[in-house]
Amino acid sequence: MDTSTVDIASQRASDILEKVKSVFASHGFSGASMQDLAQAAQMSVGNFYRYFPSKDAIITALVKRDLMQIETFFNAVRAADDPGAKFMELFRLRIETLPFQDAALWSEAQAASFRVPEIATLMGAMEETVRINVVNALVRIHGDDSAQALEIFATRAHFIMLLVHGFAQRKSCAGNSANPVQSAAVGELVLTTLHDTIFTPPAQPAV
Repeated sequence: MDTSTVDIASQRASDILEKVKSVFASHGFSGASMQDLAQAAQMSVGNFYRYFPSKDAIITALVKRDLMQIETFFNAVRAADDPGAKFMELFRLRIETLPFQDAALWSEAQAASFRVPEIATLMGAMEETVRINVVNALVRIHGDDSAQALEIFATRAHFIMLLVHGFAQRKSCAGNSANPVQSAAVGELVLTTLHDTIFTPPAQPAV
């Protein structure tokens, strides 16, 4: 069974993916065994293999699930009467509640993408999905789809992705030892920078 036959939106698969995240976060991709993962999912190894035949299959499923969550994020922005306010609301929620396990998993998926073509393709699709949706959101926020604005928005989209990824990487490296006061202060600085990047009119130099 490969990941194309697993319904990652099903409650059972979702439960398994949630339970194994902590194993990858604590042991790393290479250090986590299938037995460790099955134990975390409270399943026999044989039954676990029915859902995910390999660690690569799990990482692939996690990336696919992230893509679904990204679509949900931007669907909410598109549906909002005030897309800018919704954008910042969702970013704040993400920055303030991002579990370090999720940040660690992103790092593991990035590393796995260098080995596994399917994961590399999915990671590339995720990056492109985020970039396009950020640009479209900025077009709607500013009401400007001119060539100059689109070029500025594309640069800002890359910067926003870099900023959020960098925050996630920092949280991953710090893990449970992070100073919560300092982390909150860094998070607020990230949000302030995101706000300025999103709302500065495109006629001005990009932030």
